[in-house]
Amino acid sequence: MTTLLTLQKTIGFLVMPAGLIWLGLIAAAVSSWRRNGPRRAAFLTLVVLGYTLAGNIHIGHALMRNLEARVPGSHQLPATPFDAAFVFGGSTELDPFGRPELACSGDRVIAAARLYHAGLAKRLVASGVSSDSPTGPRNLAEETRQIWLSLGIPADAILLVPEPCWVTRDEVKAFKRLREEQAWEKAALISSAWHLPRIVRLAKKEGLSGTPFGSDWRGREHVFQIQDCVPQGAGFWRVNLAAWEYVGTLAGR
Repeated sequence: MTTLLTLQKTIGFLVMPAGLIWLGLIAAAVSSWRRNGPRRAAFLTLVVLGYTLAGNIHIGHALMRNLEARVPGSHQLPATPFDAAFVFGGSTELDPFGRPELACSGDRVIAAARLYHAGLAKRLVASGVSSDSPTGPRNLAEETRQIWLSLGIPADAILLVPEPCWVTRDEVKAFKRLREEQAWEKAALISSAWHLPRIVRLAKKEGLSGTPFGSDWRGREHVFQIQDCVPQGAGFWRVNLAAWEYVGTLAGR
C-alpha cells in the first residue's frame, strides 16, 4: 500500500506544472548530450540540477532547520511574564471581504495570544505595513489587533506601533523606541523561527534587547520520500523563503 501510494504521489507531482517543466528540462539535457556540443549540454545539465535543488522539499527543510537552529532556546517559555511581546508583521492577509485573517506565518500572532492568556505577556505590540493591496497600503498592525480582539485579548492590552514599518529594520527601531518610552524591563521578540536569526542580528546592531521567541517552525525532521525529490511548489517556497533570509542577512536588512 505504501509503495502504491508513493508511486501515485510521484506521478501526481510529475504531471503538475513544476514537474512537467522538470521532465522537459531533463529531456532537453539528454537530447543535447546526444546531438549538440558539450558546452550546451553541460549548461542544460546545470539548469536541471539547479531547478531540482530549488524545488526539492528536503533541501528546503534543511535550509529552514539551519536557520531555526541559530537561535537556541527560542521556544522556551519564560519563568516570569514579559512586560511586552513584540510581534513582527507579515502574518496576516485580507479575505475577499476585507476582513483580516492569518497568513501562512500567522502562528506568530497566535503564539503571542497564547502567551497573554497564559499570563506570560502583559502587553502585545504589533507592527508592519504592506504595499501589496491595489487600494493602498495595508496596516498589518491593525489587522493583527483585530485578530487578537477576536481571540479575547482586551483592547487595553494591545499597542500598535504608530510609524509605518516596511522592513524588519524599521520594526526593530520602532520596538526599541517603545521599550525605552514605556520603560519595559523584559520584552519578547516574536516571529517565525526561521526569521529570528535576522531579527536578533538587527536588534543587537540597533541596541534593542529582547528574548527571541519562535513560532511557525518549518525545519522539522522530514522522512525521506522519493516523491519529494520531484520539484514542486512546497519545495520552491521553502527554498525561496530560506534564501530570502540568507540574502537579507548579507544585505544587513
